[in-house]
Amino acid sequence: MTPLQQQFDILKVGYPQAQLTDLPDGSHLITVPDFKLPPGWSKPQVTVKFIAPPGYPFGRPDCFWADSDLKLANGSPPQRTGFNAIPHVGGTHLWFSWHVGAWNSNFDSLLTFLNVIKSRLNAPG
Repeated sequence: MTPLQQQFDILKVGYPQAQLTDLPDGSHLITVPDFKLPPGWSKPQVTVKFIAPPGYPFGRPDCFWADSDLKLANGSPPQRTGFNAIPHVGGTHLWFSWHVGAWNSNFDSLLTFLNVIKSRLNAPG
């Protein structure tokens, strides 16, 4: 079993509906539906998507996507976002320019990056 699959299996314990999709460039799309949001957003939950790049875990995930209709509760767009297609997937999604500060491939995991996403979404703005 690859490190990616091992880490994905751990992620599925907390997010059993998560999906892992192989992409043609050797990267993998991780999809987490029904990701709960705190007050301050336009909806109570969202589907979150991010990419594990080729060479993962040595290559770290970067940025993430959410439902294209996600806004702040006041109707404004969140900061550091735009509408972009997910590479090799297509469609229009709300792209968050949000990056992990440090990555240690011996310690960090898909769950680490999902916690980075959670941290961003826990601070609407």
